[in-house]
Amino acid sequence: MRKDPFGLTELLEPSITAMGFILWGVEFHANSKNALLRVYIDKENGVNVDDCAQVSHQIEGLLDVNDPISTPYTLEVSSPGLDRAFFSLEQMADYLGSEVEVQLISVVDNRRRFKGIIESIDGDNITFAIPKTTGKKGKAKRAENIESDTLTVNYSLLDKVNLSPTFIKN
Repeated sequence: MRKDPFGLTELLEPSITAMGFILWGVEFHANSKNALLRVYIDKENGVNVDDCAQVSHQIEGLLDVNDPISTPYTLEVSSPGLDRAFFSLEQMADYLGSEVEVQLISVVDNRRRFKGIIESIDGDNITFAIPKTTGKKGKAKRAENIESDTLTVNYSLLDKVNLSPTFIKN
């Protein structure tokens, strides 16, 4: 899953926690022109723009003093959002029964990408309930009585897992 190449979680978490927030995850993206350090924070009732600005100001100092990243980068502090990416097995455990979009490192049981429900976690193995596809373009019908397949995957095979928010129409 998502890696923390500079050990930034260890550096930033104590300060962010002391401010009353949860460090949800850290991402670093770089190409030949730009680099971006994205820090995701959360708290029980969600975060707002002022929270992100406050945390950004606090951790800028830590990053300047410790200088863990040698290339110039832009710092971005954000909430994880409704379609939050998971950075750990523990985070996924808090979302048992939730629908997620999964991308695997390699093909398992003829699947590399799928949408499913986190059914259970046993050690490093996650079992997903995957609705059987019916209808146009393999889209699953959302009904209680639709059968589903299960797929158990070791955590080490996960490339990306994002929460798939469900919106209810009135």
